Amino acid sequence: MPEETHVAVNTIRACKSDVSAEIWTKILFDNDSLALPGRSSHTLELQAEVHSTAFLKWTFKAVNSTQVRLKVTYSEGYEHDPRSYPFFRTKSDRLDAKNGHLIGPHDDVTLEIFENQPVTYEPFWFRTFRILRLEITVGDGPVELVSFQAAQVNYPMAIKGSWKEPGNEHSEKIYDVSIRTLRNCMFDGYSDCPFYEQLQ
Repeated sequence: MPEETHVAVNTIRACKSDVSAEIWTKILFDNDSLALPGRSSHTLELQAEVHSTAFLKWTFKAVNSTQVRLKVTYSEGYEHDPRSYPFFRTKSDRLDAKNGHLIGPHDDVTLEIFENQPVTYEPFWFRTFRILRLEITVGDGPVELVSFQAAQVNYPMAIKGSWKEPGNEHSEKIYDVSIRTLRNCMFDGYSDCPFYEQLQ
């Protein structure tokens, strides 16, 4: 069976919302619910701990019927204007939001939320990202963001080796990145580069 691990996506890089960044952060860390007022808009840029390939799931609920528009953009990180989208990209520090912007594929859905009936949006296939731009637009009535989950699913791999070279302070980190890259490309088959394959 595949192995499943939780992906932490709980660092807020930018927040444009009536709800404070502190409250959003608490919700993301505790996986708690959040009430969003009717006719409100919320835009957040969320950072995962590491680059991930994960299945995402958003669940909403409302006391009275309403709508929610959910747009999620997936990116490797902040980058400069591309020479030619989607393949010839210009990147430096991928966490530099001041001098870069987010480019990547996105999901854009409008969900009908019926009275006291939870509605879940879950893309059919995994998404690959380090940064997510989350845009939520609430319809006439208030809505509750019940939960947000991100789960990485991979072919099981028992890691039996390690690498820590004396005198080389970076060796262990290089090894960790290599294992993470392998996992990010390892499903029921191998994918050379999940992020760029999803741009096609």
